[in-house]
Amino acid sequence: GLFRSRNFVWDSDSKVAARFGVSWTQFLILRALRFSGSDFTMSPTELYAATQASSSGMAKMLKGLAEKELVDRIANTKDARSTLVRLTAAGADLVEKIVDELIETNTALFADVLPADDRAQLADLLERLSVELEKRKMDR
Repeated sequence: GLFRSRNFVWDSDSKVAARFGVSWTQFLILRALRFSGSDFTMSPTELYAATQASSSGMAKMLKGLAEKELVDRIANTKDARSTLVRLTAAGADLVEKIVDELIETNTALFADVLPADDRAQLADLLERLSVELEKRKMDR
């Protein structure tokens, strides 16, 4: 049930991102950059880890985002052999719009299926599950 529910939400969320002209993976990249810290900059390796995209897929996604002027590729001052990815102002604005739409869409979706108490309990359980699984991942 968890995986079927996840797939349903994923499909819905992917459609929201597509309405804004980006794929779900591209949105995940933009979101990772938006919440990465004050400079909105990450290395491609950090983005691989944050989004679980393949390296070849990441290169394609970053190229597409750069063409849309949602990210910039900048020199890495700590390693001249590599570049960093920085979110542009347009990219940050897009993330905010998509997140707002996702919240609205998913709130309506879940409100149609579960009463408020059940939604709160589900949110708590999923948070506990995420925290514990993240701890296990870090222990490995």
